[in-house]
Amino acid sequence: MTTYSVYEPSKPPADLAERAERLAFVKEGFSWPAFFVPFFWLIYHRMWIELVLLMVLLVALQLAFGLDERGEALVGWASLAVSLLFAFEANDLRTASLERRGYKLAGVASGESRDTAELSFLRTWLPQREKGAALSEPAPKRADRVETPRTRISEGEEVIGLFPRA
Repeated sequence: MTTYSVYEPSKPPADLAERAERLAFVKEGFSWPAFFVPFFWLIYHRMWIELVLLMVLLVALQLAFGLDERGEALVGWASLAVSLLFAFEANDLRTASLERRGYKLAGVASGESRDTAELSFLRTWLPQREKGAALSEPAPKRADRVETPRTRISEGEEVIGLFPRA
């Protein structure tokens, strides 16, 4: 079973269907696409800061180990290690990127696949949003509040806790 964090934009559209379309489902755990094609993964998710940092890190590794045969081998192994580490952290970086753009956590979904997780989340999320829209409409005016009668205590009367001393 796979778990997804669901993020919603801070200024969601008024239309409920469009609002559901703009939800972002972020898988928890290792990201295979981020391991095999990290640059394309970052571009697809529009994570520009992370893309630049990853490129700078890989160029720095190349400069640190040199251009000779031994350096190239070390760069290859170091790049593999960086890719592996990046794949483990990619979805957490995506979460941070969404929060930086103003997205807020809307909930958590889980399922055998992303489709079943989305379906189970939307089955609970949509009715709650529809209720929220109904509750946000102005409520009809109620009759004046009925106040409960209060007993008065004279000035000289001593009170112990909630009860006056007899």
